[in-house]
Amino acid sequence: MPARPRPPLVIRRVNWHRPVWVARMLAETLLLMAWVLLAAIVLRLGQTAHATTAPSLWALGLAMGSALAGHLWSRRWLWPAESVHTSAPSDTQIHAEAQADERRLSDAMEQGRGEERLRIAQDLHDDIGARLLTLLYQAPTPEMGDYIRHTLQDLKTLTRGLAASSHRLSDAAAEWKRDLSHRLELAQCALTWEMQADQDINLSMVQWSALTRILRELVSNAISHAHAEHITVTLILAEDMLTLRVSDDGRGREPEQWAHGLGLGGVRKRVKQLNGEVRWFERDPAGICAEVWVPSFKGLSPAPQRSH
Repeated sequence: MPARPRPPLVIRRVNWHRPVWVARMLAETLLLMAWVLLAAIVLRLGQTAHATTAPSLWALGLAMGSALAGHLWSRRWLWPAESVHTSAPSDTQIHAEAQADERRLSDAMEQGRGEERLRIAQDLHDDIGARLLTLLYQAPTPEMGDYIRHTLQDLKTLTRGLAASSHRLSDAAAEWKRDLSHRLELAQCALTWEMQADQDINLSMVQWSALTRILRELVSNAISHAHAEHITVTLILAEDMLTLRVSDDGRGREPEQWAHGLGLGGVRKRVKQLNGEVRWFERDPAGICAEVWVPSFKGLSPAPQRSH
């Protein structure tokens, strides 16, 4: 086994002011004199014990050496450590510190985004909501009133979603179903809602926002372009695989020939945010089915399983 390399020697320089240097030099001189005096006393006692007249060179050298060693040992109370060995941080420590810094930065950014979302939701509720409510009371026709009421419902869903940091899948699904039912009822289109989930997870803000807008855009396409009379929405979460299907009985055909504008482009963009894929294909005898599947779809944290 190879020997471990010695950690590098790091020199710490202490910049003292001149009065401090003078005081410490004086203290060290007095300390050295005290050790020399102590050595002389010990040497004198040795002479008295052996009845000798003059100390030998060996005795003098031993006494002075002992005084110097004692001085070097005791001077650490007068001077700070001039050099210490410090161990360089290991790769594991550096990686752990980097991860901790990244987590703190991510938490701070998420907190900032949450506060900004809450502010936007409050502004939308107070300003846009109040204006729409005023227009609702002044609607010239029942159709216009229904349209404004539907817009208010969309705004309510949006602001509630922005204000929350996470959404339980079952609660989000119930909100999606309620919203789609209201929209399709106004469009005189029937809705079939099917959902299966082996666990109830907490959706992050990104997941909730993406799925909400994907559903709205797909249903809007079926109403506006395909003029469907019946729409079926199927949502399945099984073994961390999310599958979302929106099928209609409209007159849309040949999806491979479609021009992908803002609507379909927005769907692709939001599916990509979820690390998933989307495809459109024809139904027999009529209609289009849009299928979104997201592998490894995991929420913020597991939640207790609930029945749907």
